[in-house]
Amino acid sequence: MTLEFERLTTEIAQMAQATAERLGQREAARDVSQALLDQYATDWTAVRQALAEANEKADPKFYRSARPLNEAEPLNAAILAPPPPVRATIIAADGSQIRPDRHAAYLYYLINIGGVVYHHGSGQAPDQFSIPTLHYPQADSKEDKFDDTGGTVSIERDLAEIGMLAQKAEEYQTAVSPILAILDQRLLYWPIGSAGVAENTAVTEWGESMSKIHQAGALLAGYIDRPATGYVTTLLRSLQALDEPDFDWKSLGRREASWGLTDVHLFSQLLGPGQRSKVFVTVSDPSHKFAAQDQANEVCFFYMNPGTHGRQIARVDIPLWVAEDEGMVTAVHALVYDQCQILGDYPYVLARADETAVVTYRDQEQLNFMIDLIMERYGISHTITAKQASKNIARGGKTRHKGL
Repeated sequence: MTLEFERLTTEIAQMAQATAERLGQREAARDVSQALLDQYATDWTAVRQALAEANEKADPKFYRSARPLNEAEPLNAAILAPPPPVRATIIAADGSQIRPDRHAAYLYYLINIGGVVYHHGSGQAPDQFSIPTLHYPQADSKEDKFDDTGGTVSIERDLAEIGMLAQKAEEYQTAVSPILAILDQRLLYWPIGSAGVAENTAVTEWGESMSKIHQAGALLAGYIDRPATGYVTTLLRSLQALDEPDFDWKSLGRREASWGLTDVHLFSQLLGPGQRSKVFVTVSDPSHKFAAQDQANEVCFFYMNPGTHGRQIARVDIPLWVAEDEGMVTAVHALVYDQCQILGDYPYVLARADETAVVTYRDQEQLNFMIDLIMERYGISHTITAKQASKNIARGGKTRHKGL
């Protein structure tokens, strides 16, 4: 039976009406935030006071804000991308997976890490890599330690991505500099619902990989397309709250406190093609704990308009060791924006890394066929569950029912 679309007409109309109202409210909120950004653009005394008040009174479970890295540029700075270096090396990594399926013939999951090394300015074709890893229950385990939950697989994939990036940064540390290692991922890694993987262990391992990239002499960036964060708008709301005696500081960081506004709504009006914001430091309880492992890894960020036209906004995360060096920030800005021009508004190396990492449905079918063949050599034969078999039949296309 197909979806009965005509039953949704009224609800879709109501959805459109609600969306129009929400956009109107957001536009008004954006105007207020823009005025605050201009008003406090260089009022560093007020900024420090607002951050101190928030740090003392806000609820750390929800408080996520931004702190200006320095006072060199105003809060409303719009910095144009300079020409990229003549030569550079850009390393990108991405991950994909086949999730475990208890209805399949055999229990396993697979993580594939792929990526490219782009030799900017050389005319040389990018180097590619793709490294799959198969995970399955072990024979010598007296207890079943095989954790096949979805959260665990996602975390292992994330850690493998940045681990591979660190490995490649070490392998290519004698390549043409600057060397930029980039992920399609935020750098402030804090897994939610670790599902069997110790949260602190995952964060520690992530930080260790960041430190290895630093030691290899490479720059590091995390690229977030269409981010939903509101760090700067939270800072602006705390500035406004200084003049509101009855403001509920415990609400700071919640969407209602900032009228549902995100930083994208704000910077889409400020940044033209190629321009970036000033550099901010992420302020949050997870950020403090993350930086405690290695202060140089404290996560900073800037917003950037990656297109040649339009108002799309991306966030670029960088560690403190990059953020504190103006030349490094300039190199990251220039190289990332240059990469975006190849495809239009998204870094070419990240798109290529995704291509090399992705595991298709056909790949999965071929892998299962290969597993079946090798299992048969060992005299092992299993079948998929009846539930999975019925799904395969039902989703394979319509068949006409024939009565007996």
